[in-house]
Amino acid sequence: MICETVPGLGPGLGFRACIPRADWHTLSPMIRVQVIVFVLLTGFATAQDGGEAGTGPAVDQRDYPDSINGCAPATVLNLLRFGGAELARAEEALVGATDGVKMRFLVDRYFRGRPSAVFPGQPRWGLHGIEATDLAAGMRELFAEHHLAPCEAAYLDREEGEDEGTHLHRVASLIRDSIQAGLPPILNLRSFYVKRREENGSEPLWEAGVSHYVLVLALRTEPSTCGVELAILDPWRARRSVVYLHREANGRDFRALKGVAESGTWLSGRPFLQVLAPDLPTLRPADVEWSERYLVVANHLIGRFGLYSPVSPESGGRSGREETRKP
Repeated sequence: MICETVPGLGPGLGFRACIPRADWHTLSPMIRVQVIVFVLLTGFATAQDGGEAGTGPAVDQRDYPDSINGCAPATVLNLLRFGGAELARAEEALVGATDGVKMRFLVDRYFRGRPSAVFPGQPRWGLHGIEATDLAAGMRELFAEHHLAPCEAAYLDREEGEDEGTHLHRVASLIRDSIQAGLPPILNLRSFYVKRREENGSEPLWEAGVSHYVLVLALRTEPSTCGVELAILDPWRARRSVVYLHREANGRDFRALKGVAESGTWLSGRPFLQVLAPDLPTLRPADVEWSERYLVVANHLIGRFGLYSPVSPESGGRSGREETRKP
């Protein structure tokens, strides 16, 4: 196999092109030139579009030995691995010869032993993983220790007076800006569903379901009036996949919790972009009947998009399950 690394136009935007050695030697010189030009042009187009970050073996959250809720440390490690040369050097400096040991080091150093901004008196890392504000705080500390430019964090709820189309384009711009800045952003996806429970008089009430972190590698399309496709790296089974961020398709309002049950706010209307993610099984709630409404939203983003302001500690979303029962 003959492989060549083709540089991109920014950190993390290069890629590796390979062709079997036997096939390469059978090509005429003119065909070889055409192949090289095609590869270079493809790399140029990918970089121009804020295209997919590097390639290589991805981190599987199932290799984290201490919890099934390892999507956060796995996604942070994937960010270091796919975010360009500077971040790759930070990964090389982590303690551990395997992905599992490196994830344990990240959790122990930046999350488990440091206080939560959302849960007073508790560490950042808990039974259900880590919520988004605490994850962003730990990542800032990680970046500072390795002399990297700081990352930023934003909740992706719709702003007051913002229409749905503007909301969609703003979120897509945040993602694109971070990719073009050399930092594939970490996107938190969160599910919500309607349940009828006896303790609530069998009234249908919205509840928070599962929260999951993924790494966004590229915008596969420009945002339309309806939605945008994202190429993502799912830490569950370390698979590349595609999700679709979109406006509410049928004009139906819903409720979603911005933050955690103890201190967050339930927002009404159409507060977040919804997400089609049929390839991400960890987002599916286990106990939702066919007649009960269920959706996934784009909840939170960690990246580098030039809008830095401290994120309120009231907002978040733990990886794992949050069985929150609120209207």
